[in-house]
Amino acid sequence: MKLLKKDLKHGVVKVMPESADDLWYLSTIIEPGDRCTGQSEYKYKLESSGKTVKKKVWVSLEVEKTEFSSSLRVSGKVVAGSEEVPRGSYHSLDVTEGFQLEIQKEWLDYHREKLDEAVKSAKLKTLLVLFDREAAVFVMLKPSGHDVLLEMKGSVPKKGMDEGKTKSFYKEIVAQLEEYCTRYKVQRAVAASPSFWNEYLKKELPSELQKKVIFAAVSAAEVSAIPELLKRPELQQALAGERAAREEAIVAEIMDALGKEKLSYGFADVTAAVGEGNVKSLTVTENEITKRREEGTFAELDALMKQASSMKAVVQLLSTDAMQQIDGLGGVVAVHRW
Repeated sequence: MKLLKKDLKHGVVKVMPESADDLWYLSTIIEPGDRCTGQSEYKYKLESSGKTVKKKVWVSLEVEKTEFSSSLRVSGKVVAGSEEVPRGSYHSLDVTEGFQLEIQKEWLDYHREKLDEAVKSAKLKTLLVLFDREAAVFVMLKPSGHDVLLEMKGSVPKKGMDEGKTKSFYKEIVAQLEEYCTRYKVQRAVAASPSFWNEYLKKELPSELQKKVIFAAVSAAEVSAIPELLKRPELQQALAGERAAREEAIVAEIMDALGKEKLSYGFADVTAAVGEGNVKSLTVTENEITKRREEGTFAELDALMKQASSMKAVVQLLSTDAMQQIDGLGGVVAVHRW
């Protein structure tokens, strides 16, 4: 994401998304009541001829709804813009890669965190490869979770037969690792395996690639083992900037608080804890936010988050696979101060 303007004193930020991930970030930042300004195509009738024409116009909307798929659609009531667009009418901005969008809102800590992360995200790419002697899966971490790039199967030799097949499979893994590091401009890769298979892969790694690869232990060479991998202590420092790893750490803290009976969960209980001032951190899942926007009840959750933030509680949003556990607790939880 390119940051074109930042004036938080007046609540104004102008950005240009450069990828689908950037559009996802914007979908989590923009909320009902915000003002979004951008260029759009508008159809209107000429009074002189009655013909319908299209024209590029500038439009400022008071946001009522956002929809995210392959692009981001921001819809709401027109409050300012080109003279052709009637004030008070409804319009949508279709935000795609390269679109310049100005956002005016009350920027709370969790909004600013998301914005900073979006600006930095293009520079940080982490590739995971989970493997053993007969299988490997390549995964790219992304802000909203991960993408599986490739699953490979090796030919396992029988006992006493040609062990060269296994060695050849490690070379295939290394070749694929090099190819992905070059293609995606990866700055950091994590190779993880059960048992002692890491040692065999290390022997096949060229020196340049060794500088990028962090080795870790994992119970299985499967996608399902990714949450386990992200919690590994040897990765915490290396992956400190990755949302998926951070969210796994947040969930671990929440579950620890639950075990110590220092957690409120569900909207009613969390509201009571915030009212008492007994909230160290408040965590909400993107699923809960999406559900409430669809139901028309987001305003009360938004007010609760702002109240917690005003009391110096840490307000954080979960958006990766880690949020499933918190969805099971009602989608909103609060760790107590005491």
